[in-house]
Amino acid sequence: MIKKLLLLLSFLFFACAIQGPPSGGPVDRTPPEIVQTSLLPGTINVPMDLNEVQITFSERIKEGSERNNLFISPPLTLENSWKKGRILKIRFLEELKKDQTYVLTLGSGIQDLRNNKMAQSFSLAFSTGDSIDQGQITGKVYGLKQNETFNIFAYLLSDTSDFNPFETKPDYISQTGEEGSFALKFIKDGCYRLLAVEDRNHNFLLNALTERFAIAYQDVCLDKEKNVFSGLGLQLAKFDTIAPQIIDVKALFNDFIRVRFSEPVVLDSTLRVELIDSLNGMTIPIVQTGKNWQNANWFEILTQPLDSLTTYQIQFSQLKDSSGNVQQRDLIRYFKGTAKKDTSRLRLETYSPQDSAKNVRPETHIYFKFSLPVDWEQLSKHFKLTLGSGVPVKGAWKLNSLYDGAFVPSQNLKPDSQYVVWLPLRKVHDFRGQPCVDSLDSFTFFMVSNKELGEVSGNLNLKKVENPVILKLVSLSGKRLTLKTVLQGRNRFYFPFVPEGEYQLQGYVDQNRNGQFDSGKLRPFHFCEPFAFSPDTIQVRKRWETSGIQFNLPEIEE
Repeated sequence: MIKKLLLLLSFLFFACAIQGPPSGGPVDRTPPEIVQTSLLPGTINVPMDLNEVQITFSERIKEGSERNNLFISPPLTLENSWKKGRILKIRFLEELKKDQTYVLTLGSGIQDLRNNKMAQSFSLAFSTGDSIDQGQITGKVYGLKQNETFNIFAYLLSDTSDFNPFETKPDYISQTGEEGSFALKFIKDGCYRLLAVEDRNHNFLLNALTERFAIAYQDVCLDKEKNVFSGLGLQLAKFDTIAPQIIDVKALFNDFIRVRFSEPVVLDSTLRVELIDSLNGMTIPIVQTGKNWQNANWFEILTQPLDSLTTYQIQFSQLKDSSGNVQQRDLIRYFKGTAKKDTSRLRLETYSPQDSAKNVRPETHIYFKFSLPVDWEQLSKHFKLTLGSGVPVKGAWKLNSLYDGAFVPSQNLKPDSQYVVWLPLRKVHDFRGQPCVDSLDSFTFFMVSNKELGEVSGNLNLKKVENPVILKLVSLSGKRLTLKTVLQGRNRFYFPFVPEGEYQLQGYVDQNRNGQFDSGKLRPFHFCEPFAFSPDTIQVRKRWETSGIQFNLPEIEE
């Protein structure tokens, strides 16, 4: 009896083992696909009382993943359910309109049971009339994180002044697929403005406070002669309509005031800062102002010694941020002075290139960072950069903050050369006039050899080069490196001194001539600046010019 029981248990054990899934093996990475639809794509003369469409997938789908990934254009109220985990039943709760093309879209966020997403969104077009709209817009959203999905909103424009994505839902909707690519298909002729929206609350409206978005560099117009537009680019933008605010003002020392702003402020000639004794109304001289190197929101003011028993008034006029938001009113704050003195001494915390450094890049700047705010005017008088032969190098200073800055040579440094930096630190003082305690007088560095470098040249395919075009050659292998050149009134570009490796060419038209890429604004509306990323990798070899590169930037019609 015991033997029979053991035999039965063994049989059940092995039977269960045989029925289980095999151990090991490759992980399923195959995205789910749509294999059948109850309504064939392109069907015309669909009855207006159609109330259901069924979509069959290649495998079981994670139920619920279709939520926020199912929409129809023009909008209709929908509800859905699942049958056997593979068949999605979609019901229309409204009657269809006459002679209307509809596009039912399933977003790429739909997942199978192993969390594999669809490779791209799926569109099913059908019409209650006798034809299907054939308009199509394809493109890519740049700046998304890996596996991140954004909704594509297309607004049919009748009047651009009425464009309001905060209150108006789009006329057509799609989603980004792999690497940010998207396709809007079967849309009617007309002019469209496109946004890519994070749409966290899935209400098909833009929430400016919580949702990221991307703006295109132009509107797209479709007509009978041209109803397909390909390659539209959108870049993630920062929505900011709030001017800087003062968070806090504090006298850290008797001659050192720190102001905390809500965001970094722009330091230019329009900014006005005034320090006033609130008792007698006298203006207190300001020695220097600037940013802190650790936190861009910190604005620091160096003054003559203040009285610890006095309340002071600080006033800012024409404050603005990097988004161009200007504080329309003067900001005023009061704070108490302090008798506390800063007894720390000025030190050189870091510099580059380091002494005796080798293989230094030609575009290198001479960088210094100190422990306290420095008298940069005095420092620049004692600074000198020369070739090993003693020939001086011209350039200008670019200050990042009160603490750090760099000497920028007017031309690239020469490969296969030796350079000497002369800076007697004993003659460098902080803003209080106290000398640096370090004793460095000079240091030497050596440039990379030309034998280790290549070149890249080519042409910009742009009919009009009226505004500066900024091109960047970005390394894709090895040490991260970005080389930059500016084209003004010419189409030929040239990058010298390029290390061996793989690169991508990027560029944009600097329409506002501020030297930075602007990704657009919604209020007031501005397109992002025209840009492009080369689809091809550029291979650079030592002692070789990679020539004949063709770089295409979008032509924007006025």
